[in-house]
Amino acid sequence: MRFVSISTRTVLILSLGFTPAFAGQKGNAGKSGPKTTTTKAHGPSRTSHGPSAKAATTPSAKAKTTKTVKADTKSAKAETKAAHSNKPKKTTTTATDTANTPSLSTSTTTATTVDFTAAPNGEKLSKNSALRSKLERRLTALGYGGTVYEAAYGFKNLGQFVAATNVSQNLGLSFEQLKTQMTGLSIDNEGHVLHANRGSDGTITMVDAKDVTNVAPTKSLGQAIKTLNSSVDAATAANTATAQAETEMATTSVSR
Repeated sequence: MRFVSISTRTVLILSLGFTPAFAGQKGNAGKSGPKTTTTKAHGPSRTSHGPSAKAATTPSAKAKTTKTVKADTKSAKAETKAAHSNKPKKTTTTATDTANTPSLSTSTTTATTVDFTAAPNGEKLSKNSALRSKLERRLTALGYGGTVYEAAYGFKNLGQFVAATNVSQNLGLSFEQLKTQMTGLSIDNEGHVLHANRGSDGTITMVDAKDVTNVAPTKSLGQAIKTLNSSVDAATAANTATAQAETEMATTSVSR
């Protein structure tokens, strides 16, 4: 019994001796646990703030830059369109056909008017009232809107002019177009002399003398007839009209 009692005391003493050591280890473990948890908790918090700040600035800056570029581009396009719309418009009139018939309507010019009565054919008509009156009636019937002096201007001689009026009457051709084919000239409503100009594409346009870049070639009476009406015998028609003109000039009186 004594031996048992001693052993029991020994066990109790040993137990009391070891208890503080284990208690201290448990306490240290408890203290280190929260520290480790706290450190890990703050780590993700800082990391999570990083992406948040980046997301808040970078896309916004890009969006702002893109919006500014688009706005500048739109503004530039608007200015270009406005510049084109304010650009002065140039008015021109041309005519193209297979017969190379010149256009008789033209843009406004500032050409000097001519005293058509003082031109060679005009002087002859002034002296021959009978022929002049006859030709005036004929031109009116043909639909010519100018004076007889304007109609005669540009022809090589009076006989060629009279023959041209006969061709127009005999074949029903436009005197204005026939004259332009033969002389390369026409007279506008203001009395300005216009010249036939051939464009690079073959188009013939009546323009002021200062605007001529390529003078259109003139044609004989027969060639002009062929150009305006290829179905007729141009040579015969020209000869008939010329003979008529000679008779008319010979039978009309000349004023003194």
